[in-house]
Amino acid sequence: MDRLQDGPDDGPYELLTPEDFLPANRMPLADRRLGIDRWTGDAGLITFAASLDPTKRAHRVTAWVLLSAMLLPVVLTLWRILGS
Repeated sequence: MDRLQDGPDDGPYELLTPEDFLPANRMPLADRRLGIDRWTGDAGLITFAASLDPTKRAHRVTAWVLLSAMLLPVVLTLWRILGS
């Protein structure tokens, strides 16, 4: 029964906090400074784009596809406005 009691001979324990159970925040530091976290509207897209590795060809292709998907509506709208 002596080993169940807390005493000065017990080793140092690291207390757990609720943040220990959450996944690591992979948001870029600039976005965290602006107050964007994983619960904001576009956080999923920002986190996904931040996790792309520029040394991998597939990740670069994915980045270009994302960029073109974002810019396509803008280009088409400008084309329609300026074309009239």
